[in-house]
Amino acid sequence: QGARDGLGEVGLPNDDEFLKRYAHQLSGGQVQRVALAMAFLPKPKVLVLDEPTTGLDVTTQKMVLDTMAELCRAHGVSALYVTHDLAVVANIADRVAVMYAGQIAELGPKDTIFANPRHPYTRALLDSIPHLSQARALKGIPGRTPAPGARPDGCRFNDRCAFAVEACREQVPELRTLGTEHQVRCIRAEEIGTWDISLGTVPDADPDKPRDVILSVQGLDVFYGRKQVVHDVTFDLAKAEVVALVGESGSGKTTISRSVGGLHKDWTGSVTFEGRELATSARRRSAEDRRRIQYIFQNPYLSLNPRLTVEQIIKRPMELFGIAKGSEATDRVRALMEQVALGPGMLKYQAHRLSGGERQRVAIARALAAEPDVMICDEITSALDVSVQGSIVELLEGLRIERGISMLFVTHNLALVRSIAARVEILQSGRVVEAGSVVTVMETPREEYTRTLLSNSPRID
Repeated sequence: QGARDGLGEVGLPNDDEFLKRYAHQLSGGQVQRVALAMAFLPKPKVLVLDEPTTGLDVTTQKMVLDTMAELCRAHGVSALYVTHDLAVVANIADRVAVMYAGQIAELGPKDTIFANPRHPYTRALLDSIPHLSQARALKGIPGRTPAPGARPDGCRFNDRCAFAVEACREQVPELRTLGTEHQVRCIRAEEIGTWDISLGTVPDADPDKPRDVILSVQGLDVFYGRKQVVHDVTFDLAKAEVVALVGESGSGKTTISRSVGGLHKDWTGSVTFEGRELATSARRRSAEDRRRIQYIFQNPYLSLNPRLTVEQIIKRPMELFGIAKGSEATDRVRALMEQVALGPGMLKYQAHRLSGGERQRVAIARALAAEPDVMICDEITSALDVSVQGSIVELLEGLRIERGISMLFVTHNLALVRSIAARVEILQSGRVVEAGSVVTVMETPREEYTRTLLSNSPRID
């Protein structure tokens, strides 16, 4: 009976059929709500939530956050919410502690932290966040978070801080009070000036810019056995353009991208590349077509062989497609590592020694090693913190401009779409329900589903 009551509180069915289901039969949102039901059954006073919505689509994320908030209010429970998603923090928190390298960098009421951040690290994080209302030139934070045992003397952020002076390197600053319940660990907090949330905004992609189509998808129907999951999807991709596929989990985004990339072969319709129709399976496509269309997977922890070195991983496409070998290939690997902001010292690192952001950079370098014309990016920033996401987006935008690479960008983050894409396809249950230029779809959406996605997206602007 306790299980039935708990499931009812989190808005899940509590009949016998649902009770007998296994976890693998549930959606991501259902799993999280079951976890919430489990956490609330012992009637706790404090609930610790460790990244409970990371990787969820915006609709599921809002459902989980609303359920959590309602239960906390109803039962008088305090919540400690751990996350890298500052847009979520801006919508749910009362107080915020910004952590860096094992220390609190800034602590205070949510409104104070977001309106008047006083630590350079807090500002750098906020500058990395995409906005729904305006495109931004996203940037990451130079350098990397120091590992335990390798932290710099003095302020732990001094080697990445644009405001650092010699005194910042001499002693660890105290966490001191600046205003009502507002504390910051920075000796120059009063000297770094004011902060503007609109910093870094840029014009939206021009919806009337001439397009030279390189990839076209017509009447795509995709199947898993007898079950049809994608229905009559049509769109195209121009040279040096980013087209985003957006929708809830299960809407068909990844299935479409895998079909275009030749990684799922049970589909009908047509995918043409420079006017030539591609075979359904990558194995049946020419080596040249496989080289020119590269796929970057969502999970960098599974897409890289942990037993190979970074050099071996990046060099493999060069050898496979006959681009380079030996010392020439090694020189190209070094150049690619520099291009994706990885130090040459990582050349002999095995993948298991890298952080998530570094692994994703290696995956991008591996794709670039094939010298592609089209890259299919499947949720490649969904599990990354905002500063690493900013670095990846900055890298991709540079590649689009400098190399003229086209990208099919799969995501559920509409704010990110505003900053990276020119056109967007909104998907629901395997169908395109709205499509067009990003600025048009996001500012004047015609479909109720699109408006719901936008309203469910957390925002700080």
